[in-house]
Amino acid sequence: MTNVRVAATDEIAEGKGKELDVKGIKIALFNVRGKYYAIEALCRHQDGSLAPGRTQGEIVECPLHSWHYNLTTGKLIDYVDGVNLLTYPVKVEGNQVYIDI
Repeated sequence: MTNVRVAATDEIAEGKGKELDVKGIKIALFNVRGKYYAIEALCRHQDGSLAPGRTQGEIVECPLHSWHYNLTTGKLIDYVDGVNLLTYPVKVEGNQVYIDI
């Protein structure tokens, strides 16, 4: 794995997400109460970006059709069993956010 700087902590508002392209991989980075989560950016349903989705705790809702994913595990929590998105370890050092790819 490679540790890649992806953002400063002040670039992502509380409860919001940002879509990133990290080494050709689309990743959504979320700030939930000061904790950062990185997950594949595209919903499995119709490839809509999760980055503008609403968060509620460790859950993000796809803005297209309301599929819900756990930000920690990547697991889809409704509709279809066995659907998962990749998640990526996040580390914050000072005001910089890093993702292991």
